[in-house]
Amino acid sequence: MTPPPPQQPAAPPAPPSRSRKAGIVKIVVIAGVAIALGVGAVSWFAGRDDVDRAEVGDCLANEGNTIFPDLRVVGCGDEEARFKVVRVVPDTMDTSRCEGLTDVAFNEELDRNRHRSGKQYVLCLDGIKR
Repeated sequence: MTPPPPQQPAAPPAPPSRSRKAGIVKIVVIAGVAIALGVGAVSWFAGRDDVDRAEVGDCLANEGNTIFPDLRVVGCGDEEARFKVVRVVPDTMDTSRCEGLTDVAFNEELDRNRHRSGKQYVLCLDGIKR
């Protein structure tokens, strides 16, 4: 009897071909994440109070009321401008530092969800006469 001919080893299975759809889905997911991060960064910067960076001579608009003010820096010629910063007193919440100097004192401690600095300051403000 003759021995059977040697068998050729079976070729390894071909790796599964990547579907074109899988590549497109990956690109879309990465682009979506990048866009979401960009929108989040823009929202965070736009939502920050700029009143914590107010300087002497800046003018402020109040989008809140006298009990719950929501101040933001605006140009002094702006129709919404209501107050002008006369003094900035950092690292305190003591509004008495403005007595006899200005019409209004505004104090704030930045400790909200979007601010974690714990920064405290008082702004001494004069009302703008129209």
